[in-house]
Amino acid sequence: MKKYLWPTLFAASTIWASVVSVLYWQLRSNPRVIAVTTDMSATEKGRPQSFQVAEMEKVTFLRQYLDRYFTYDSNNFWQSQTSLTFLMSQSLREKRIQEVQRLRDKIQSKSLNQKSLLLSLAQTAENRYHALLSLQISEERGKVNQLYVGVDLAIESTDRTLENPWGFLITQMNFPQTSPDAVTLSSTLGIREKAPLVITFPCAIENIEVNPESVIETKITTLNVSEIQLTAAKKFATAVTMIAFCKDKEYHFSVSSAEKNSDMFRAFTADLAQMRKIPAGQKKGKDIYDKTIENVLGIQIEN
Repeated sequence: MKKYLWPTLFAASTIWASVVSVLYWQLRSNPRVIAVTTDMSATEKGRPQSFQVAEMEKVTFLRQYLDRYFTYDSNNFWQSQTSLTFLMSQSLREKRIQEVQRLRDKIQSKSLNQKSLLLSLAQTAENRYHALLSLQISEERGKVNQLYVGVDLAIESTDRTLENPWGFLITQMNFPQTSPDAVTLSSTLGIREKAPLVITFPCAIENIEVNPESVIETKITTLNVSEIQLTAAKKFATAVTMIAFCKDKEYHFSVSSAEKNSDMFRAFTADLAQMRKIPAGQKKGKDIYDKTIENVLGIQIEN
């Protein structure tokens, strides 16, 4: 029996090492979806986990709604805008359908393409929000116009349906701000206790520096761009300074506690980046992917 034990253990160890190696290199070479949690505090009393999930669902709903509302072209304008009305209250739906009918022939007769980028989303009161978007409108003969639009929205809960799987309705939508001039946004973001704050970057994030580390929970998800999801376990008195590092750029910002006008989403654009400074002779530490792989696979990666 003993003579078979060691070969069996050796074979099992070899298989385990091979699987870990394959997983490591797959993650390392294809980090399209990486979820990391740093500074995980002990379980906090207060708002339950379901609160964070519900708030994150609101952020996702509003992001997708605004993207669909402001992004269209001459070919899909009618279809995209009428299907979006299922996410509106009855009165707002009727008003929007009339507006789309009025604009339909005019837009479809042109070669028009409108793209939108959500720059910021903040909660101003219970179920009330303010968004700022950048619109790029391309027309015939290569003419391109840039427009910045502020939007005030209100939402309410509703039953989930096939047409509206979110369970939210837009009940109010106003446009208090429209300008061709860029709007300067503060580099200090406000975060509510237990509520998620999502930040996007136009580059793949390699690492995050947080000072002090004990206040903010950070999750990073990398797709075509990088997203950081921040959550504050509790209120904090001093602003937290953060640096997000890309390959050759870095973004500096700070986060402070807020109750009213708290940020839910912010997009950092390429023009806000600083060139990354790595002192000569400094050894590069483990990046966020190495740390993720160590946590997922339970291994230690040498620098």
